[in-house]
Amino acid sequence: MKRRRPQPVRPAAPRPPRPVFPFAVTLRACALIFEGDGSPALYVCADDHGGVPRLYRVPNGVRVTVKAPHPLPDSARRVFLPHGSAATFQAADGRVSVLSLHTVRLCREVLEALEAHAQAVRTRGEEKGQGAA
Repeated sequence: MKRRRPQPVRPAAPRPPRPVFPFAVTLRACALIFEGDGSPALYVCADDHGGVPRLYRVPNGVRVTVKAPHPLPDSARRVFLPHGSAATFQAADGRVSVLSLHTVRLCREVLEALEAHAQAVRTRGEEKGQGAA
């Protein structure tokens, strides 16, 4: 009886990173909410493939970047983000979600909510650091 030759083992194809927000496609709104213990939490409302809005809590430690096709004017008045803008949510464990902004209706409030959340997290971290010293 002949012995079978061992087949070479093929390396597994790399998997795409899991999304932070499964099934989310477009970012509709963003809000900073202080939870019961006073910790800041960022929530986003995103549409899925069927256009149904869903609410997601952004996990702690997720980096958020907003990319616009051209620079935004630096003024105090309300500014609409241009068509083609996107928000990227990147977790430390490699999960990534890139959400296109909901046409051009999404306003500067998204940027303000993201900046306010970053400031609140930074301030809370400084308070914890001072209390421990």
